[in-house]
Amino acid sequence: MENPPRSPADEVTLDHDALDGDHRALFRLLATALDAAVRGARAPLVAAIGAFADEAAAHLAAEDRLMEESRYPDRARHRAAHDLFLADVQRLRAETDAQGPSLPIVEALRVRVPEWLRFHILMNDAPLARHLASRPGGEPAERPARTPGTRGSSRA
Repeated sequence: MENPPRSPADEVTLDHDALDGDHRALFRLLATALDAAVRGARAPLVAAIGAFADEAAAHLAAEDRLMEESRYPDRARHRAAHDLFLADVQRLRAETDAQGPSLPIVEALRVRVPEWLRFHILMNDAPLARHLASRPGGEPAERPARTPGTRGSSRA
């Protein structure tokens, strides 16, 4: 029997339930957007990019709250990475809204965005997860409230 295909999120598991769950959701939304872009399906692509942008903004805002609440020492640099990514995602969203499916959009969804996610998870989120695990009680008992639209989800 064949093993099911692995998700890109499986390659960057942090053993932190909240972060790993969010990362899986982001990779799923990204795959949906890529599929729509490859098929040339404008309306589903615009919707999928919007869903990805909103989920990314909510996830990164939740991470920002985790860093504040835990007094993560590297939070300023980590937050700066979030801000750059959200700006890139908003540019991608605006380009998609303006031109629909195109080769640059497909390549961004196929290469640039997933590479950024993997790099960020391994280089920024992994140390954060270790920091959170080292605190008394490890992972927070409650996941920080996620507020879609809190950061970067408004259409510019």
